[in-house]
Amino acid sequence: MTVRTWSGPALNVIGLGLAGETLAHEARRALQDAELVIGAPRHFEAVERAGLSLPDRAPFPSPFSALWQLLETHQGKCIALLASGDPLFYGLGGHLRRHLAAEQLRFYPAVSSVQAAFSRIGQPWQEAEVISLHGRPLISLRASLRHNRWYAALTDACSYPAAIAAELVAAGFAESPVWVAEDLGSPDERITQHQAGVLGNSTTCFSPLNVVIFKTKGPGGVLPEFPGIADTAFSSDGESAGRGLLTKREVRLCILSMIDPRAGDIGWDVGAGCGGVAVEWARWNAQGHVHAVEYHSERLTHLATNRDRFGVVKNLHTHEGRAPDMLAGLPSPTVVFVGGGGRDLSAILNACWARLPSGGRLIASAVTEEARLALHLFDQTETSTDAEWIQLAVSRGDRLAGQRLMRPQLPVLLFKRVKP
Repeated sequence: MTVRTWSGPALNVIGLGLAGETLAHEARRALQDAELVIGAPRHFEAVERAGLSLPDRAPFPSPFSALWQLLETHQGKCIALLASGDPLFYGLGGHLRRHLAAEQLRFYPAVSSVQAAFSRIGQPWQEAEVISLHGRPLISLRASLRHNRWYAALTDACSYPAAIAAELVAAGFAESPVWVAEDLGSPDERITQHQAGVLGNSTTCFSPLNVVIFKTKGPGGVLPEFPGIADTAFSSDGESAGRGLLTKREVRLCILSMIDPRAGDIGWDVGAGCGGVAVEWARWNAQGHVHAVEYHSERLTHLATNRDRFGVVKNLHTHEGRAPDMLAGLPSPTVVFVGGGGRDLSAILNACWARLPSGGRLIASAVTEEARLALHLFDQTETSTDAEWIQLAVSRGDRLAGQRLMRPQLPVLLFKRVKP
């Protein structure tokens, strides 16, 4: 984040309602006092329909990052910026707030497009999940889809209604009702209802100014809704589905409980393999970031496939390289899981421990005797706090000569230490 300064009066960020005519008194006053008004052409038209004249106006520059140059040329002036709906709801306000202090900004919200869209179809929306696909990969939708839930999607040219419907179909929700709300508040406003299975194959054109509302309906079963993704759901380097360098479900769940994911976490998965732990970690902690490190190119390919398959493209970051050398380029972690390392495991543990802050969590797993020894030696060098040790010996049902048996898996030793 770049911290910027603004020497003039607080910037007035004014949200315009559906038609623009219902500007609140305070917002009108801010516009009347402005020496410069910045906005999009449709914003200027809405203000004029509200009966206000704008003596000095400027369009939002392209690229949008040039906005700061425009503001700097008008330092000291009273400036208003126009936005749609609530500027602090997936809008201009969030961008400005990342660069300017709160006291340098003053916000005037109006009804948001999502709020208006739900009102148009008469549906309460306090439990709906709002997903912004604007400027984000469409496949990120996969990280949010659950059975029998309401959603609103803010769209762009790549996440148009038919593409969203196609994602619903692929997730097993072809029966979902879908509403497309176009040009809300304008003379061209249109609300249409569709079924995902039909809309997904449609070539119908919609206005680029649209909000998509849907309720998931159908068998689903494609995307996980609770921790413990089936091993066979992952792409891996094994001879058959669910095999290869992939942490198995029972062990993975125990590791996740030891990681104890928290909002705002910056996590490392060192020796991520095909991504079993990293993908689940990122999926169930959307407010954190996971950096997965893997040097084996084939496994890294499977890791990327699993990232996309489960839609965790926003918060799972893959890095190719060998630890511990490449760890220096990663953002400092709050929690680390070491699931690999081989002969370098001791050096990796020490490097990760050095980067963790006070309260940071280090979790590691070991299967081979060499890896177990490395964990015990590391434990002996750090005696300020006691470590947690767990050994898992899982047996899975199998058949031999037509008879049921429980086939033992390799025991896995798990280790956790919190930095004082």
